[in-house]
Amino acid sequence: MKNFLMRATAIAGVAMPMAMATAPVSADGVVNLFHRSAAESAREPRMAMWNHCADQLGIEIIENFSPPEQYEVQLPVQLSSSTPPDIYALWAGGRAQFQAETGVIHPLEAIWDDVRNNFPAGIQATSTEPDGNVYVMPTTFQPNVFWYNVAIFEENGLEAPETWDELLVVAETLQEAGVTPFALGASSGWEPLFWFDYMILRVAGSEFRNGLMAGTESYLDPQVIEAMQLWGSLLEEGYFLDGFSSMGWREMATNVMNGEAAMEIMGPWTAGNFIRSGWEPGVDFATFNFPNINPDIPDAVEGAVEGWAASGAGENTENALAMLACISEREPQEQFATIAQRPSTNVDIPVTIYEPASIQPIIQSFYDMLDAPFHQNLELATHPGVTEVAKREFPRFLVFPDQYMDVLERLEERRLDVFGG
Repeated sequence: MKNFLMRATAIAGVAMPMAMATAPVSADGVVNLFHRSAAESAREPRMAMWNHCADQLGIEIIENFSPPEQYEVQLPVQLSSSTPPDIYALWAGGRAQFQAETGVIHPLEAIWDDVRNNFPAGIQATSTEPDGNVYVMPTTFQPNVFWYNVAIFEENGLEAPETWDELLVVAETLQEAGVTPFALGASSGWEPLFWFDYMILRVAGSEFRNGLMAGTESYLDPQVIEAMQLWGSLLEEGYFLDGFSSMGWREMATNVMNGEAAMEIMGPWTAGNFIRSGWEPGVDFATFNFPNINPDIPDAVEGAVEGWAASGAGENTENALAMLACISEREPQEQFATIAQRPSTNVDIPVTIYEPASIQPIIQSFYDMLDAPFHQNLELATHPGVTEVAKREFPRFLVFPDQYMDVLERLEERRLDVFGG
């Protein structure tokens, strides 16, 4: 039996040390496709989606792929070459914006109005860049939420908190019971970014956070300082497990399962760890969204939306746009989601395709989140130069929370470097 989150973990975490070396070609009825799905568990669902559209449109796919780590290095080289791919895997956000500035990506304005209603409002908003254009056709989304140990909560008479004050009560109660409230690692640098994103969204709101990611707002703004102070207060209270630098997302999940910590913020892939260990969704583990801090600020969700883009200099742009429009539709996305067991962005995909049935309420809660703005996480949302500093400085902040102004000053310096004053 397929399992949504076990399959998703395999897709997220497995990469074979190989690359398909087919050279791009130009011909009628052809598209050159480049992606980062070298592992067959990741490649199969994506190519099922693409092959459906290729058959429907009578277009031949010339496929080229690399493992994820190599893909990130090879993509800029391919896009700047004389024979760039017609279609390639990409996230909306900072990388797409940077590519738009250099002209290597093609806007989707010719097709977007015809297909936008295939997506919920939250996905539409995430896909629209600050310049008003859409560059990436979304196919799957992964919200970052709190995952918690149900037994620990029940043993301590706790319910999922909805406000910051309730979260503080939960944390204090757990600490008094000898359980560390939060697991948070930093071995890869990106894990703490989820906390920062949510602190900004809950203190300053979506519009400000969009400006911060786009470089038009300052990391020294009083609202950012307030967010860091609140986050730092949790660290100073000892509410996080020690050992940040040696803990990654897998270790975070393990600490929640063994009771060393009660909860973590992570994406849907983390549940594969729980399920493989015999935990039942909704019985042994459950989720809740990051609690509200300011009741006057509307709710918002942070995570990742994955999709596909067209090259700004591809030789088969018309075919590429036709294929991108096709993958927005229910049938190809349902084929992808059924095999991959990952949440699809198409609004008409039934939650019943996900297995086991006990995971479906959690997945439905993910879809319900799309009524609110959905934000790409910092690593995907802002300029790569800012991301580089953030992945270095936030892990340091976890150890030295009193040095939060140093962190913000370094981020502000880089913001000014890459975006200008």
